[in-house]
Amino acid sequence: MVKKRRTARDSGAALLRAAAQEFADRGYDAARVDRIAARARVNKAMLYYHYGSKQSLYLAVLREMFTSVGARARAIADGDAGAAAKIDAWVEAVVSEAAARPWFPPIMLREIAGGATHFDPDTFAMMNAIYRAVHDIIVAGQRQGEFAAADPLLIHLTIMPAILIFFARARVIASRRATQGVTTPRTVDAFTRHMQRSARRMLGADGPA
Repeated sequence: MVKKRRTARDSGAALLRAAAQEFADRGYDAARVDRIAARARVNKAMLYYHYGSKQSLYLAVLREMFTSVGARARAIADGDAGAAAKIDAWVEAVVSEAAARPWFPPIMLREIAGGATHFDPDTFAMMNAIYRAVHDIIVAGQRQGEFAAADPLLIHLTIMPAILIFFARARVIASRRATQGVTTPRTVDAFTRHMQRSARRMLGADGPA
């Protein structure tokens, strides 16, 4: 009995990984459940057993990312560090979570371009939790005099697209094996430091990142 439970759990995780790759490679409309099942090495019946539908599987892929980032972002916002240190930590959290899921940026860029038509209210709420955390960090920093006046939403909308594009670009470069000139890859650490400095400057807190 224990072995069967472990097998079911493993197949669910394998389906989630396979679906993430399929949706990233082909987009929601072109993705096929039979290819996802084949990638995961399970039959389609197991896919429907775990997730019920292609739409539910797609939302599960997105929610896994949003839940992980949202939990880290909220913990940072509620912590005891100074506002500038919290901004640094928030940027690092979002970048590192995206780095761990190279499939996420292409999925999100497609969703943004298409008007997020595949999202439901619960998924929107999970995504919005990431913004709410940085909003609270910025507002608290402004009240404490650590940050200058700035619109938290516009700060968020400046940072997040840059993160998505950075990793989407890295995916393109890797697929073309480009290593020179304008296509030279930048490290995740260098990008993180750049975004931390950029966020601090926008908020009038130009100390060392």
